[in-house]
Amino acid sequence: MGMLLFISAIVLLMVGHYFKMLRWKQFIEIYETPNEKLLLRSLSIGYLINFCMPFRLGDLIRVFISGRKMKNGISFSFSTVLVDRYLDVIVVSILFSTFTLSGLNDDLFRSSTIFYAVLACALIVISLIAVKYSRIVKKCLKKICSVFNSRIELNMLFFCWSIITSFKDIFRKVNKLKLLMYTVFIWGAYLASYFTLGLFLSNQTHFSSFLNIFATLFSRGSLDAGTVNLTYSFEYLTLKPQILFAVYLIIPLLALWALSYLPNKLKDAVFQNKLTSSSKVLNLLPQVNEEDRLNFLEAYFSGDGREYLAKYIELNQNISIIQDYSAGSNATVMLCMDENKSFYRKYAFGDDGDKLHQQLTWLRQYEKQIPLPQILNEQYGNGYCSYDMEYSTTAVGLFNYIHSRPLEKSRRIIRNTLDTLADNLYQNNQRPADPKLISQYITGKVRANLEKIKSSKEIKGLFDYETLIINGQEYKNLCALEEFLEEDYLTEIFKDDIYTEIHGDLTIENIICVEDSSFKPNFYLIDPNTGNVHDSPNLDYAKLMQSLHGGYEFLMKTQNVAVTKNEINFLFTRSQAYNSMFTFYFNYLNEKFSRKEIRSIFFHEIIHWLRLMPYKIEKNGKRAVLFYAGLIMVMNDVIDWFSDMSSENLEVAAALEKRQIFLA
Repeated sequence: MGMLLFISAIVLLMVGHYFKMLRWKQFIEIYETPNEKLLLRSLSIGYLINFCMPFRLGDLIRVFISGRKMKNGISFSFSTVLVDRYLDVIVVSILFSTFTLSGLNDDLFRSSTIFYAVLACALIVISLIAVKYSRIVKKCLKKICSVFNSRIELNMLFFCWSIITSFKDIFRKVNKLKLLMYTVFIWGAYLASYFTLGLFLSNQTHFSSFLNIFATLFSRGSLDAGTVNLTYSFEYLTLKPQILFAVYLIIPLLALWALSYLPNKLKDAVFQNKLTSSSKVLNLLPQVNEEDRLNFLEAYFSGDGREYLAKYIELNQNISIIQDYSAGSNATVMLCMDENKSFYRKYAFGDDGDKLHQQLTWLRQYEKQIPLPQILNEQYGNGYCSYDMEYSTTAVGLFNYIHSRPLEKSRRIIRNTLDTLADNLYQNNQRPADPKLISQYITGKVRANLEKIKSSKEIKGLFDYETLIINGQEYKNLCALEEFLEEDYLTEIFKDDIYTEIHGDLTIENIICVEDSSFKPNFYLIDPNTGNVHDSPNLDYAKLMQSLHGGYEFLMKTQNVAVTKNEINFLFTRSQAYNSMFTFYFNYLNEKFSRKEIRSIFFHEIIHWLRLMPYKIEKNGKRAVLFYAGLIMVMNDVIDWFSDMSSENLEVAAALEKRQIFLA
């Protein structure tokens, strides 16, 4: 009978440990599919270390063993173990309080009750303060982490992020009933095991009871001593029961450790507990790129934009972000992947979310008329919009296509694109230009942006010079060219434009080439813009000019710019391929349009540069000077070519050849 009690106590303790692993697994499976073998192994080894070492150091070993094999790493493992111990402290506090309030008159129990009650209350109060004053806490953490280099800063911020996010998601998203059930099973099995062991030791004529065992394992003194040392705290025990107590603690851990090495089929026959679904698994941090991760974490710990970041996390926790392709807008574009496929995701919040919804509506409206991306999924809610687009391994942006394929192929792509738009999209809702809309267009897109440029601290120091020296070449400055941006002058140029439905943002970057013979035609268009006011196809032609004439994509790749008085110097590596494509494009326009129509296109290009300047000033700081230089070079070209309409010859190609200057 005595040995049966001892074996029963061991089995019950092992069952309690196994349910402890299942509860721990419940925390992990919010973010990734847990490996039960790994969890059993790390828990059993950690508890074995606790048997030998003080201060529960085995829990750190448990964190290390499990975390190095987890997708989200050691910091995530630490946060889940922290939550696990957080719950244990609260349960032990309740148990000690219950025993003491039941009339147990023992100094050890009273002191342990006070200790655990204070510890539990302190943890709860600290948690509440951290929630209430989270912004201050985050800023302090960011300040501390920013002292170190970017790699260490990333690791430290991710560690803090893991703890904060895991705590929130575990208590928000974990199955509360299941959590309660596991906790009851854990402590029910533990208490039954201690009671059974107490009966066994009592039957062996040794003075030991359930309460003695509980106090030995969980009293205040147990925290700074290894469990092996606690066996000596049985005041009346001889060596034999000390050995039995050690065997009682070690055997379940060794059994679980051995179980973790059993083949899956054999283990499943013993414990039937499989993860039912991984469809709701979340990513702790969706970014794959370390720089993107650091940028996000710095934004999060700045304490600003809480609603944006909360929605960002909500939208992206079920995916991995491979690369951020966001460019010149407030919308975010990312290459993502889930368990089944890769795809592009685009989203925006607030007013930008409403604009993105207009874009999505446009894509749906014209998807049968012109080549557009396949929309896989879409969401539109209060203050945000998001949609997913198909990703193809055979698709490549036209910028890369121009610089990696024979130029004749790129010329065919551009011609096919423009002809398709002219034959299909531009046939919709044709009407004469509206003088009121022209005036609104000039007021909003020209005059308003000019004022923003003039007031910019990055540019206003340059504005007073009559000329600028850009990479060694002299150009008239904006102040000397403003007469060409007056409303009367521009109205005369735009009055004969025709309004239709347009794409609105036909840059090189928004033309996607497809190298798949089954895909007809061999391109599609992305990212239309519906907020143009003056809806003329000339705006689309001008957007392509912004790329091929102004070299916008090359300016985007330029990082450094030097400004000295009225001199602006930077490395402008415009390619010969772009010059060739511009010549082709200009000849195409000459085939299709009159000189007056081409003049309108080039002046719309100037306005496109004016429209992008406020965004660059806000987002790019000193680099905004690069785009101001781009604006000045474009304006000088256009006014040289078109201010005198009596001239028949346009030396366009020669002008661009002279532009090919590199800063030494």
